Amino acid sequence: MSQAAPQTSRWLYGPVPDLMLGCGLLYGLVSLGFVLGGSAFFDSIPLMVPALLVALFSAPHYGATLVRVYDQREDRRGYFLFSVVATLALAGLFGIALFERWTGSVLATVYLTWAGWHYTGQNYGIAVMFLRRRGVELEGRTQKLLHASFILSYVLVFLVMHSQDAPVADPGLEVRLIPLAIPNVVNALAVPLVLAAYLGTTVAWSFLLARRAGRVADLVPTFLLSLTQCFWWAIPYLARYFDFGGGWVPIGWDTRMLFFPWIACAHAVQYLWITSFYARASGGWRGQGHYYLTVLTAGSAVWALPALAFAPGVGEFDWNFALLVASAVNIHHFILDGAIWKLRHMKIARVLIADVPAEAATRPGGGGLRRLVWGVATLGLVVTLYSLAETYWIEPAARRANDLEGIARSFDRQAWLGKGSAFERFKLGRRFEASGKMDEAIAQFEISAGMEPRVESLKRLVAHYKRSGNAAGFVSACDRLFALDGVERPPVDTPPLETLGDRVPVDFVEACVRTARSARPTHPRPDPTGGTGQDGRTRSGYR
Repeated sequence: MSQAAPQTSRWLYGPVPDLMLGCGLLYGLVSLGFVLGGSAFFDSIPLMVPALLVALFSAPHYGATLVRVYDQREDRRGYFLFSVVATLALAGLFGIALFERWTGSVLATVYLTWAGWHYTGQNYGIAVMFLRRRGVELEGRTQKLLHASFILSYVLVFLVMHSQDAPVADPGLEVRLIPLAIPNVVNALAVPLVLAAYLGTTVAWSFLLARRAGRVADLVPTFLLSLTQCFWWAIPYLARYFDFGGGWVPIGWDTRMLFFPWIACAHAVQYLWITSFYARASGGWRGQGHYYLTVLTAGSAVWALPALAFAPGVGEFDWNFALLVASAVNIHHFILDGAIWKLRHMKIARVLIADVPAEAATRPGGGGLRRLVWGVATLGLVVTLYSLAETYWIEPAARRANDLEGIARSFDRQAWLGKGSAFERFKLGRRFEASGKMDEAIAQFEISAGMEPRVESLKRLVAHYKRSGNAAGFVSACDRLFALDGVERPPVDTPPLETLGDRVPVDFVEACVRTARSARPTHPRPDPTGGTGQDGRTRSGYR
């Protein structure tokens, strides 16, 4: 990488926005607030807050890549292998994974493993950009040490993520991370060695750059980005491996899953900060507001439309479909991002390093196909806004009014967007039950059991169907209960439904009731991301 001459502008937008947004200082201040406030303060923050942050920042950062690649004919053609061929291949795999869980688990494993590398590459690239904008020499050994430092920080993540561990679920039945199961004896040697190499290379490049920089202030952005990389990835995974950091929200593994949306939003803000600068310098700029609305629309569509198309009425967003969509969207983003943002490309370097405006690309005319694409994308934005309103305004209003029917209707509408939880349906069934509305309770227990067959919901169905004399419902609930892992089938035959009428053989009733009474409640389902929390979910479970 050749040395760049010192530039008049050392910043993109100025020292405050660049340090806050591009170098992770804002994230550091938020994390400090969580450290000082403790777990109680973190738990007191409504789930609506990170959800809104994800919608307002994380979704648009995906849109920024889509607009960068697809909005101009030259870019679509220039990146044809990635924008068309790779996209169609990934869409095909997504279609297969809708029916074949192993394919979904492979996609999830690729996504969850690649995510840390994607974040690492972005932090490293911005660190190099700041050095080159300041004319700091970055040649030979210094460059290799800086690069090695960032790579080693990710290697630590990889080793811990794929360490040997007891399997938590069958990847052929659930979409989940498939760890490589690196033997613990290997990690016992590898993790300390990689950690020592990481610390050594970090100290080495810091020393060499301090000698070469004209001012120590020239290295502040790079140091901040190195710390950001460390706190986003290396420290939390080391905390998991060495079992420390409990109670420290930003680094403790017990809070990793719930805290990760804040890291994802910090990464997204960083991405929007640099992509908006590039877009502004590339011609056709119509203002920050127009750019944000454009990428917000594109990014919201890529998340909302798959749910609208493939998950109507399915529900149980948390465990399979959500992770599958997250995997496909993120892998596509990683592929495109790796192709379009390289400082060795002259067009990129001229804008981000030399502040030379790029030649304005010729945009395609406002044809019918273009209007159709943006019309469909706008539908995705509308669906996203409606989903947020349903989840954080309409449903809570029904809860405050103790309107159980209103809650049920909200759940039904959210199911059309692939959202919902068997546990929430179960809880609503118990509330209907307590209020004496047995038919409504049975409906919710049936939905819960259909989304996720578990002892708790099926035991309630067994009791209700026995009490109401619904023979077919009783036999169906018993048969589903017998099919669960850990529930031993009694030595009686299931009576044929067509011969039941309104009566069930007494021996079958007694065997089923005994089995239901002895069946133990199942525990919350394990995290399919292997504890990474990288899909921003919240854990649900039965109590």
